[in-house]
Amino acid sequence: MVWKKVARSALHKMGGLAVLRGWHRREFGVLMFHAFSEQTRLNVEALCAHITRHFEPVSLSTVTDALERGKDLPDRAITITVDDGYRNFLLHGHPIFRRNRIPVTIYPVAGFSDGQIWLWPDQIEFGLRHTTLASLRVSIGGGAPFELSVATAEEKLSATLHLVESLKEVSNEHRIDFLAQFGSICGVEIPADPPSGCEPMSWDELRAVGSEGVEIGCHTETHPILSRLSNTSELEREIRGAKKQIEERLGFAVRHFCYPNGRAVDISEAAIRSVKEAGFASAVTCMWGLNTFEAERFQIRRIPFDGTIDLEYGKELMAGLHMKVERGG
Repeated sequence: MVWKKVARSALHKMGGLAVLRGWHRREFGVLMFHAFSEQTRLNVEALCAHITRHFEPVSLSTVTDALERGKDLPDRAITITVDDGYRNFLLHGHPIFRRNRIPVTIYPVAGFSDGQIWLWPDQIEFGLRHTTLASLRVSIGGGAPFELSVATAEEKLSATLHLVESLKEVSNEHRIDFLAQFGSICGVEIPADPPSGCEPMSWDELRAVGSEGVEIGCHTETHPILSRLSNTSELEREIRGAKKQIEERLGFAVRHFCYPNGRAVDISEAAIRSVKEAGFASAVTCMWGLNTFEAERFQIRRIPFDGTIDLEYGKELMAGLHMKVERGG
């Protein structure tokens, strides 16, 4: 639509974003990343230039301490968070943020960094990418079987998204059972170790970036949907147990937690209580938005900003637009 192009031009070329940033100057932003690549480097470089020009980068601990103690933050405060702990952050993200002096918090999955697992959405993608079948007949969580066409690259991508989203809606036991059978369903051997591009940062690498100022948090032990866990002991293992495991491996305390997928429906009251009782100082969600200085520090909103996002749209998000959608991660 012509009027949309005119409106966007006004935002970006006629000072509209500056006005929005002024309106929201007493709110803070938390950007959310997952993966990085050689192809996303230019986008990240441009983002960092935009941040240093228009925002005040701060650490997540600075944000958390301000919320806890009622202190002020600088106007237009912003910080970076990175979920999962993929090694591609070390290669294609960390050098850029470090050079621009923008604080980062990374949330490793304890079992992933420890070499016990690789992330289950990546296993789904791997199985479908390598299957030679034209279609799959699957059943999730005891539901009725259904057919998935996987003959083309486009169909495989669509099937991956469908299965990942469907597995988020069933119990953790059903998800684990499905994954155990998934290789057979696809006719593909799912390797025990993650393939190239899906590897985690090692504990030594996490310690190294920690020594350079990156804050290390916790993203559970195995990346389940916390509201789908069936009992308190599972919740304790995924939260308190993961915190202990990361601290023992790294040799220092971790203060910040990240809810897997992080929509409101994925975060139970029991999970929030468990995070608090485990001794974390903050927890971030995947609910979109800026945060006021009265924000609940165990339900901090974030702005999605993986390297593939359109930079102009990302600038609008950071200024306070488009904040009505929930996306998981």
